[in-house]
Amino acid sequence: MAMKTSRPLIVSVALAALAALAASPLVACAPKLSTPLADIPKLTSLDAVMDNQSTIADPQWGKIGAASYTDGDYTAFGAVAERIQVTSLKIKDFSKGPEFDALAMKLNEKAKALGAASTAKDAKAAGAALGEMKATCKECHSKFK
Repeated sequence: MAMKTSRPLIVSVALAALAALAASPLVACAPKLSTPLADIPKLTSLDAVMDNQSTIADPQWGKIGAASYTDGDYTAFGAVAERIQVTSLKIKDFSKGPEFDALAMKLNEKAKALGAASTAKDAKAAGAALGEMKATCKECHSKFK
C-alpha cells in the first residue's frame, strides 16, 4: 500500500529546499569588501585585506591576455592597481615571514606596472601585469593559505 503524503508537508519540504539552495551561494562566496583606500591601513585582519583585494581584482582575471581593452577596462585596471598598491603594503602587517613579505612586495610592484600600463593604455603590458599579479596571488596562497 502506498504511503499517503499530505500536500502541506510536500510544500513545506520544497520551500525549505529552495531556501537552502538560495542561501548556499551566500555561504560559498567570499565577502565583498571595498574599504575606502584611506581606511585600508586601519584594517585589523588579513582576511579583510584579502577580501578587499579579491573584490576588485578577481573580476579582472578573466581579461588576462586579451588582445585589446576598452577605456572602461583601463579605468578598472587603474582602480585595481591603486587598491592593490595600498593593500599589498598592509599585508606585511600580518607577516608570515620573509618569503610572505617578498610576495607582498612583488604584488605591489606588479600593481604599479598595471597602473602604468593602464595610464598608457598599453594592452600587452596590462595583460602581462594582470597575469603576473594573479600568478603572485596563486603562489602566495599555495604557500601560506
